[in-house]
Amino acid sequence: MAAHLKKRVYEEFSKVVQIPHEEAPAKKLRLSKPSKSAALHIDLCKATNSTDALQYLLQFARKPVEAESVEGVVRILLEHYYKETDNSVRLKIASLLGLLTKTQGFVPDCIVDDAISTLSNESKTPF
Repeated sequence: MAAHLKKRVYEEFSKVVQIPHEEAPAKKLRLSKPSKSAALHIDLCKATNSTDALQYLLQFARKPVEAESVEGVVRILLEHYYKETDNSVRLKIASLLGLLTKTQGFVPDCIVDDAISTLSNESKTPF
């Protein structure tokens, strides 16, 4: 009997119990598109004259802009507005600024002061 109990105890303690290994949650990758602001900046820098700049702005106006990239686009447009001498290009930039502030999900408070100071420096010419 003692041998039987000894054998039984030995069998119970010699069993290997495997606990299922929990796998770490898989990392989620987020694909991102190139920034619209970077593309616009490159296009405007490539422009050799005001006609080219106006063409790039017209092409840009046809494309949708995500709310998270609007601020960068507005900053680039304001920067280019300072440099531009052609009134038609400046008018298109001002028009784009107005359209971009209406983008769903974008709060224009961060750029209002810059836009106001930029546009208030314009000289008023009678028609």
